[in-house]
Amino acid sequence: MKKIFLFLIIAITLFATDCNKKLFTLHLKSPVKFSNIISDISSECNLNVVIIDKKAKDILNTDINYINIDNVSLKDFLNTLFDVKNLFYKIENNNIYISYYKTKTFKLDFVPNSITGVSNVNTTDNTVKTDYSFDFWQNLRNNLINILSNINGDYKKPVIDKNSGLITVTANKPQMDQIKKYLNDLSDRLHKEVLIDVKIYSVELSKSHQTGIDWSKLNIAMDASNIPLRAAYIGGSESVFNSATFNISGFLNFLAQNGNVNSISNPKIVTLNNQKALIRVGDTIYYKYANEITTNSNGNPTASYEINSTFVGVVLDITPQISDNGNIILSISPRISAFKNPGQLKDTKRDMPPDTKDNSLISVVRMKNNQTLVLGGLITDDSNVNVNGVPVLKEIPLVKYLFSSKDEITSRKELVFVITPHIIDLNTKKTLKDYGFKKLPGLEDLDVK
Repeated sequence: MKKIFLFLIIAITLFATDCNKKLFTLHLKSPVKFSNIISDISSECNLNVVIIDKKAKDILNTDINYINIDNVSLKDFLNTLFDVKNLFYKIENNNIYISYYKTKTFKLDFVPNSITGVSNVNTTDNTVKTDYSFDFWQNLRNNLINILSNINGDYKKPVIDKNSGLITVTANKPQMDQIKKYLNDLSDRLHKEVLIDVKIYSVELSKSHQTGIDWSKLNIAMDASNIPLRAAYIGGSESVFNSATFNISGFLNFLAQNGNVNSISNPKIVTLNNQKALIRVGDTIYYKYANEITTNSNGNPTASYEINSTFVGVVLDITPQISDNGNIILSISPRISAFKNPGQLKDTKRDMPPDTKDNSLISVVRMKNNQTLVLGGLITDDSNVNVNGVPVLKEIPLVKYLFSSKDEITSRKELVFVITPHIIDLNTKKTLKDYGFKKLPGLEDLDVK
């Protein structure tokens, strides 16, 4: 084959015999078949050309109309040529393999999971029921197929082994470039971690604050200049504070002005980006109830009992999402549950589980790293019965009514959540103290009035 000297100029360094040490220049001002250029390169570098598929062969027979390359290495020269025609190439030994399709296996380190469930929100008039389902690997498969099909209707379905985290894709060059970019971005986002520092306080409201904590009076010094930071309402942007302006001692003093303050829990939990963190503080209660009553041959009723359990207490569901600019979007769903009538736990004649009462809310807040969110507003009523009377005598059946009295005590409590997310950067050296691991002051150490 005659070389195209008018268009292809190969500048060879002095005494160089290896193509990796040569510089290549290509100036095209009129159409030339791509196969002719590859033929000249293969002859110059003693390469055997192997065409893998028919589509690559068809493209090699098309023209390159214009290109201008000056003094580049063989690798850069071939990259430019094959990028123009969207072809893959690979050099092994003395062979150059050219293909339109390429099969590549990617590895994605992620715990296989599938989440399904039902969410119910009860109101006074109706019930809102939501069924939800999420399968990470099926969702990933659908996204990959959409990327492949949007670029080219002629695509091959990816093969996903969710147990090993291997994703095998056969695609052309534009498809493969987009798949690679998508999986790299996905991996970066999945592997970001967030440490969530949660402090949960219970405020037993005083008689003057039975409607709840007056959040409009929250006044915390932002800095040494004592510039006040007020919260018009809790759970919104006005309840997000920078670490330099939030003082836990001052905040506890503010809560104490509304009633008695108790620290319920101070968990710290680490979760991956876009993955749920679940915090539960409470008790699992076992109870027995009659689930079936039958009559024996003598006509006497016989009950069979079922033992079951339920959780009562505080459940906090948090899902963090880290944006590209380092902000954090927190989806927060706290829920408080308790028994309506604790006496139902001992009622052996009851043929259904004990009644419970639930308070919950859902909030979505955008925050910066290390900022603190204050979330309040969940109020519960607790009723307890105190038995007063003469010791021993107040325990004797029948007689106890003469020597005892009952007082029903009702108290209102508001739960307050203080939430601080920390993005964990494995490339930055930090201590546990930087992520909030430090001794908290006890209420007795604070000037609580």
